[in-house]
Amino acid sequence: MKNEMTMVETDIWHPAQQQKLFRSLLDAYSYPGRIQSCAAESSLSLLSALLDGQTTLSDPQDLLPESIWPKLEAQRVPYELAAFILLDGSRAPQMVPNLGTLEAPEHGATLLLRVASLHEDSAGTLRLQLSGPGIRQPVTISVDGLHADWIKARNDWVANFPIGVELLLCDTQRFVALPRTTRIVIGGEA
Repeated sequence: MKNEMTMVETDIWHPAQQQKLFRSLLDAYSYPGRIQSCAAESSLSLLSALLDGQTTLSDPQDLLPESIWPKLEAQRVPYELAAFILLDGSRAPQMVPNLGTLEAPEHGATLLLRVASLHEDSAGTLRLQLSGPGIRQPVTISVDGLHADWIKARNDWVANFPIGVELLLCDTQRFVALPRTTRIVIGGEA
């Protein structure tokens, strides 16, 4: 019985697991900077909870195994058209995602950036000070394996709010949401 329960808890394709993860996503967006946990590999788990046959996904760096695409059911599109984009956060950005428009800001992409590790303190190599809606007092998180140019580019992309992008930073079993309304300062400097 214990083995069956463990399998169900970590089966990212199981509806109960996806509902639990979706609730964690809602919490992550409500409280930016709070690191959330996943029972399985976080970027794939998040994709399993977010995608369906009507959503679009781009994997320009071929991070997903080909065998996963049928399970995700998402439409594979170029990054310029994608609602969700999976990327290696350690590589500098080499593209501009869909930012939405003033008439349809909800079309801005959500970028899932794989990173080495997330920390709720200053243990990582890149410190990010966060403030804005959902954050009572400025919060600092730190990240290993995230190229600083992602934050610089993201800050440029959200400068003309409401257009912009959402970021989900994902290590192996944790993630953090950084909505376009969150102000991010690298290193905690003003």
